[in-house]
Amino acid sequence: MFGKSTLLAALAASVLTLPAQDITEYVDIRPGTLPILLTVPHGGDLKPESILARRYGVTTKDANTAELSLMIIEEMQQQFGGAPHAIICRLHRSKVDCNRELAEATQGDPIATAAWQRFHGAATEIRKQITQRFGSGLTLDLHGHRHVDPRVELGYLIPGTQLNNSDAALNTDGRFKSMSSIHELARRSPLNFAELLRGPQSLGALLEARDYHSIPSPSKPSPGTAIYFSGSYTILAHGSRDSGSISAIQIECPWEGVRDTEANQRSFAKAFTAAVGEYFGLHFQYPLGPVKK
Repeated sequence: MFGKSTLLAALAASVLTLPAQDITEYVDIRPGTLPILLTVPHGGDLKPESILARRYGVTTKDANTAELSLMIIEEMQQQFGGAPHAIICRLHRSKVDCNRELAEATQGDPIATAAWQRFHGAATEIRKQITQRFGSGLTLDLHGHRHVDPRVELGYLIPGTQLNNSDAALNTDGRFKSMSSIHELARRSPLNFAELLRGPQSLGALLEARDYHSIPSPSKPSPGTAIYFSGSYTILAHGSRDSGSISAIQIECPWEGVRDTEANQRSFAKAFTAAVGEYFGLHFQYPLGPVKK
């Protein structure tokens, strides 16, 4: 089992430029026992005056994603007998954006920089520990959107214009698999790449089987010309596009029916947790739990 003290000691050793101010309250790190890392970069409310406001980039929060993440943690504990590792940024996005590279994320503020380092340092250390214990795992980066089409948008670092390609193109052109945040998972899954993204055993399909319309999925394999979020810095840094055995998916939750009320958050958390468990068994080929069987 991963101990909190072990994780935080390793994290402290990896972050070299902390300011004098204690920033632990700004990034909530919750060690778990499952081969899952749940990251929540945009759900925070804190706006300390000691951190300068960001001058450019998106500064609005993803409302209720922090609350939703806690329900997902509870549901995974109940359904699988163990909790995911979780990292929740408590700072408002106007102060730091942990889903962007450092320069845009903090815009030079030293306290914001330390918070960003804590967030991504913890993610790096957790991925190492998951790899050592399980050999593979999954980062789930939780977000919110308010697009016209209220689907759960699943991001794999493949832009919508590329998802508009045929299944044959996705399968035969190796650059699509190589550019994705599930590069390593695509090598281990028994399915071809297009099936993994949007076939009947894809995460989108498993969510739709539980009444949450998703993209990509069998019913909506690509966005066409609509706005679609394919993923950003977190799943690039903490997925398997470039190296490693921890794949990553960005989970963009619509407002209506998912994040808008506590009851809807709970219903989605239950369904999402069950879908992730089924997805794990299908593609990682071992049951999701605190011990690899």
